[in-house]
Amino acid sequence: MYTQNILNAIYANHLYEYCIIDQNFNVIEHSDKVFNYYSKDALKETENSIFDLLPELFGMEVQLQAILDGVQTSLVIPHIFKEPDYYVNILIHAGEKEHQKNISHSKHNPQNKKLILLLENVTEMTNIQQRVIQIANEKALLLQELAEKNKQLQIFNEHMQELVDEEIKKNLEKQKMVELQSRHSQMGEIIGMITHQWKQPLNAINIIANVLKLKYHKGTLNSNVFDSKIDTLLKQTDYMNETVDVFQRFFKPSKEKVEFNLFKTIHIILNLLEHEYALKHIHLVLKGDQAISVYGYPNEYNQVILAILNNAKDAFLTKPHDTMHIGISIENKDGKSLVTVTDNAGGISEDIIDNIFDLYMTTKSQGSGLGLNIAKSVIELSMQGKLSVENVENGAKFSIVL
Repeated sequence: MYTQNILNAIYANHLYEYCIIDQNFNVIEHSDKVFNYYSKDALKETENSIFDLLPELFGMEVQLQAILDGVQTSLVIPHIFKEPDYYVNILIHAGEKEHQKNISHSKHNPQNKKLILLLENVTEMTNIQQRVIQIANEKALLLQELAEKNKQLQIFNEHMQELVDEEIKKNLEKQKMVELQSRHSQMGEIIGMITHQWKQPLNAINIIANVLKLKYHKGTLNSNVFDSKIDTLLKQTDYMNETVDVFQRFFKPSKEKVEFNLFKTIHIILNLLEHEYALKHIHLVLKGDQAISVYGYPNEYNQVILAILNNAKDAFLTKPHDTMHIGISIENKDGKSLVTVTDNAGGISEDIIDNIFDLYMTTKSQGSGLGLNIAKSVIELSMQGKLSVENVENGAKFSIVL
């Protein structure tokens, strides 16, 4: 009693569309929405072959005939894709026999039968199945990728310490090379300074030697003149020896931290620079508290001062003027030593001032970019201080805090 209700419910939900096919495989009746699965234009006014409407049935005439003959009850062709985006199951069943007046026909006379072809819409279910398969495949690929990554990570971890040790070794060697290059660069500069320092005493020695020779040949060389000139010679050679001693101490690395006086230590480097800077008309001034002492490496500290002074000197050589001045000030600020080196060389370009301490950073055509980088390393890493720079009126100011 519920058969018709069931059929109405199925039809109302559009899960099935149907075609009635005669014994010649022509469509003689169909549901109104069967056009969802093939073009309405494909229907002719007469004799619409099922093979034209459903090419999927090509070559299946024998199976269809078997259903007409009652040899086979049904035929199912699952998951057929139909444009634009439908999936259908094709279900073919035998229709009821027609009641004929001529009862002499055979029991299995095909002209008494029709085929019922149902198109079951399984699009939603198929999409869900495909999505489930896709998700499963993605998960499988992800798990495979994770397994491979874990394997790579395990291999990497096994060799991590070796890689880290090797990289540390390379960095240490690189740092040593950088420091050596910086030391060689400063050594060349100091040798140039010593050359300037020695010119004056060498000239004096040369003059004294000529005077002694002249007086000797004229017979006017007495003991007083001789002693006086020899004393002058000895003073000149003592000065030259002292210069060499300063040079040797300056480039001898400090083995351990010691307490040293800032004023006296800086004064040593200024004695080396004074003559050369004077020849370039650069005025050096050291002032401030002469009693302040700090704990660290005095020779390396002086190399920092030298790097900053040379930076200012090079700036002056680029843009010289009549009042070139470098002032070094020493003071106690908040319980820490503060040494400032201020010049009036025009300041540092805002484009590079934030990178002035970077390795190989230089504004000079022949510069190495090592001096200020090593200076910052000495102050901040070796001596736990702070080295900074800022532009001030008409120049730059470097500050060293220990």
